[in-house]
Amino acid sequence: MPMPRFRDSERLRLTTSSARTVRLAGATDGPPLLPWPVAAVGGGVLAALAGAVLVAGVVLVAWLSAIAIALPTVLGFAAQVWLLAHGGVLVIGDVGVSLVPLGLTAAFVLLCMPVGRFAYRQARLARTGDVSPRDDRRLVLGSVGQVALGYTLVAAALAWGFQGPALIWRPALGAIAVSVLGSALGAVRASGYRPWATWPAWLRRGLRGAAAGGLALVVVSSVALAVAVVLGEAGISTLEQAVGFDTGGVFVWSLITLAYLPTALGWALSWLLGAGFTVGTGSLVSLSGTQLGMLPSIPLLAALPSEGAADPWMLAWLSAGVAAGALAGVVAARAGRRGVLGTLAAAATAGLLAGIVFLGWAAASRGALGSLRLVDLGPRLWESLLIGVPLLLLSAVLAGLVTWLFRRGAAAS
Repeated sequence: MPMPRFRDSERLRLTTSSARTVRLAGATDGPPLLPWPVAAVGGGVLAALAGAVLVAGVVLVAWLSAIAIALPTVLGFAAQVWLLAHGGVLVIGDVGVSLVPLGLTAAFVLLCMPVGRFAYRQARLARTGDVSPRDDRRLVLGSVGQVALGYTLVAAALAWGFQGPALIWRPALGAIAVSVLGSALGAVRASGYRPWATWPAWLRRGLRGAAAGGLALVVVSSVALAVAVVLGEAGISTLEQAVGFDTGGVFVWSLITLAYLPTALGWALSWLLGAGFTVGTGSLVSLSGTQLGMLPSIPLLAALPSEGAADPWMLAWLSAGVAAGALAGVVAARAGRRGVLGTLAAAATAGLLAGIVFLGWAAASRGALGSLRLVDLGPRLWESLLIGVPLLLLSAVLAGLVTWLFRRGAAAS
């Protein structure tokens, strides 16, 4: 008697897929376009000159309204503005201006980023085969150093020619900082090198929290400055009308305002965190009160609060700084292990780094707009160190501890 045949219900199914080509770590696209030193040092020189040309273009637009001024004088002024953005001194007659337009400085950092990326790629294309991590780090550092060399040479030459050898060191140090930061960002991104990958977990979490806290500082300072501008809009408009800008003047003044916007945000942030700032010798603007004297006719200064003791409710602005520090602590504490020591270490690192960012921002926002009473403008550094930094640190630690307790309770339930 024949037996029935049973087939397995599960069948083997065959599928096809297209082949993919995987790029090897040591593969290159071909020979380098330029030798490494030429690409790096020459790129640094070109980045510096491109920034100088950018400044000269804006100054020439303003020159159209005062064409009687000799062109060499205008170009010399543009060179000094470029030096001012790197920490130099803009000399106008017998008056020296040293208040740095940090927005223009940030633009020069962005100009150096593609140069660092290009210099690293030329160095990498000149190497055949795989490159060890140690050699790759050397390529990154070599690219950054050579770009900084070319960039700083231009800064030193301009400072020597337009301001004399005594003032070279200020723009030279600023040029080193700008070129190193910008080219390092470009070279590291091109190489894929991640030095923080081997750092302790609490330190990486602290860096993540510090980044969140730094972004929060930008937001709260922007809110404070926007509120001040809205409240002082009538005075600002009156001063702008008194100056009587033409079309070109409005364009140039708008760019000047954008260039000094990060500087103004540094002042607002110092005010928010309780340190306050000065707008000349003997003046003070803080949460507790305002003391002003004679001020230059700069429209943005019309947004300053009126003189006298401030309303006690003004101290509520401190909560904005506390919120920024707390955000840094929460972001640092949310990820990673649940141990209390690791959480507190990460939160403290985030708060401390956010405080260091604030202190550096405050220091870069200081300067002078002339002589006599206008030689001491910007955030108060000692008060920033003794009030602002501890405020961010303590708020980050407390927020990190609360986050750890909340996570522990949620895990227990």
